[in-house]
Amino acid sequence: MSKAFRGAEYCWMNGEITPTKEALVSAMEPIHLGIFEGIKAYVEGDVQGEGKLNIFGWKQHIDRLWRSAEVNGLAMPYSKDELLEAVRASLKANGFTKNTYIQPRVWPMAGEQDKSHIVVPTWGFDTLLGKDNPLFGEERRFMMSSWRRLSSDALPPQVKSWANYANSFLAIREAKRCGYDNAIFLDNRGFVSEGTLACLMTVRDGKVITPPVTASILESVTRGCFIEFIPDLGIDVEVRDLTRVELYASDEAFLCGTGGECTPITSVDDIKFGDQYPGPVTKKIAEYYSDIVSGNVEKYRHWLTPV
Repeated sequence: MSKAFRGAEYCWMNGEITPTKEALVSAMEPIHLGIFEGIKAYVEGDVQGEGKLNIFGWKQHIDRLWRSAEVNGLAMPYSKDELLEAVRASLKANGFTKNTYIQPRVWPMAGEQDKSHIVVPTWGFDTLLGKDNPLFGEERRFMMSSWRRLSSDALPPQVKSWANYANSFLAIREAKRCGYDNAIFLDNRGFVSEGTLACLMTVRDGKVITPPVTASILESVTRGCFIEFIPDLGIDVEVRDLTRVELYASDEAFLCGTGGECTPITSVDDIKFGDQYPGPVTKKIAEYYSDIVSGNVEKYRHWLTPV
């Protein structure tokens, strides 16, 4: 098992703390119709340390989960507060004191139109954040995928559903087959959309540019946070359509998302970004984000929910 994926002994499922190995459903259950959220809990004070955990962006993530359920027509048998207590119970049952990934999953019960299963698995992860973290500076070669990002007249891109992620897995497989680490999507209009598993931001002339929601991107919680805090660093943010050529001509590029945090990109289609990697703006943003998620920036403590 990868160091970055350490499964927990217990999870919460349908109202009870259950051994993860026993949290099973029938092969007939329509799990492919499910939705989910990716949420992280970080250690207070130091993302590379150990101790008290705070959930980052809980309200924003859970509000999105409920929107996804509404769009997909899924029943939510528990309240948002009950789900928060379920997450807390799961984390405490596992005795987590290091950074933890939380993934509430919801899918319809077979043959039951108005009933859903909910399970909350959790696991440890290795963060890219933190001072002198060697993972942050690893080289990452991307390509423009031949697969287009799904459009809103086919499936709802703003919903975090397993069906949508089939689009990403096709692009990832293509990238690996072609010798790249990952891929970037164009939308159905030919504008830059997002990465396979995270939103995209570029840097040109000291300014951050990120595609709009109308470019078929997931309405990312982390992207929203970045747009909110980046101006604190004296850096302007533009939310607008971005062409493929503009992406190639960028000084820096990085992904932002719960899983990817702030992930620098070395190149796209073997066109390198700038003379320094990771770029200075990307580094500054990642350092500030690290302080925010670890509770060291008072202005943004409202993004944190104590476990």
